[in-house]
Amino acid sequence: MRIKKIILSFFFFASFSSIFATSLNVRILTTKVIQSFIFSPITGTYDVYGDGVLLLNSDTPGIFQLTIEKDSIILKTFERTIGKYASLKMKSKQLDGAFKIKSVIPEGKVRTYEDDVTIGLTADKKQFLLINNIDIEKYIAGVVESESGTRTSLEYYKLQSILCRTYLLAHINRHVLEGYQVCDDVHCQAYLSRSVDADIKKGVYDTKGLVVVDDDLNLITAAFHSNCGGQTVASQDVWATPTTYLKSVKDTFCLRQPHAKWKRTIPMEDWKAYLQLKHKYPVDDSLMLNNATSFTQTYGRAIYFTDKDLKIPLKIIRADFQLKSTYFSVEQEGESVLFNGKGYGHGVGLCQEGAMRQAKLNRSYKEILNFYYKDVHLVDLSALNYFRQE
Repeated sequence: MRIKKIILSFFFFASFSSIFATSLNVRILTTKVIQSFIFSPITGTYDVYGDGVLLLNSDTPGIFQLTIEKDSIILKTFERTIGKYASLKMKSKQLDGAFKIKSVIPEGKVRTYEDDVTIGLTADKKQFLLINNIDIEKYIAGVVESESGTRTSLEYYKLQSILCRTYLLAHINRHVLEGYQVCDDVHCQAYLSRSVDADIKKGVYDTKGLVVVDDDLNLITAAFHSNCGGQTVASQDVWATPTTYLKSVKDTFCLRQPHAKWKRTIPMEDWKAYLQLKHKYPVDDSLMLNNATSFTQTYGRAIYFTDKDLKIPLKIIRADFQLKSTYFSVEQEGESVLFNGKGYGHGVGLCQEGAMRQAKLNRSYKEILNFYYKDVHLVDLSALNYFRQE
């Protein structure tokens, strides 16, 4: 009965076919308006399909330029133009196939990916729609590297892999009506390239299939951020949605890490104008102005900038001034106001720098998981797939 409850809970988030699929369609270079690019293999060989028909087999040299002309895609090699197509697919002949894409118009950096890519145009025919058809675990490795870098420990990579996998499966059909499943931007998860880091790959495959569920056996919102500044934030204080597992947690492990502290100075007149014009704050009242220039969060995180009659959500001030976090104090400094801040990010869930520090202190990924997320459980998807037949 309990296993069946788990399965029904997973079905709430996505279809069984999506959850147990081994491959994924990810839109890459989502934020780039690409009108011409170069494709070339890194490892393996690629067959080229145009409008569903095999054009070139894997014995053909695989460096191509693709350009938009009116409502078609022009495919070229260095020697000749191959033809015009509505869509193309570069399909790897090997399991370890990898390729690179270099944007020509506009000029961009080289990005590297694994497996296959489907190439089409957006609805307005003005830019490429590039979809990486990739094994899910390879995608997770790319996300882990994009989200956390390559300079931490294996135990941390195990934890980050589980969280990225959980987040993916909870949002796997976010873009399905647009012809793919997830994008490569932070709207889904950052996915900047393939990973070639040995520890990241090991962390992913050592935890293959593991996801996190809450006490009601639903996939959790696997939120994470760079640095909490010493205390994480409850989900309802940022997103107005309470959960049983995203609670505020005291975290001393991140306090000496790179993003633990920050400062920002703005002119006093700009600060007064902002408060008065946007929030109707009475800056002409000397007591209220003093409160606005002597704000502290000494005893932990606050939700609002002021208390009593006039409450301004700190998350709004953070967004308007593009501050690193909502965990800050304000003080007058001559003709300016100084923001003394702690942490980097929304503060909900895993504090990455705190977790990295804990991993270096030899805490296991399970211990770190339960430090930041309360009353959660690890579930192996392969076990769910077995009991789904019951």
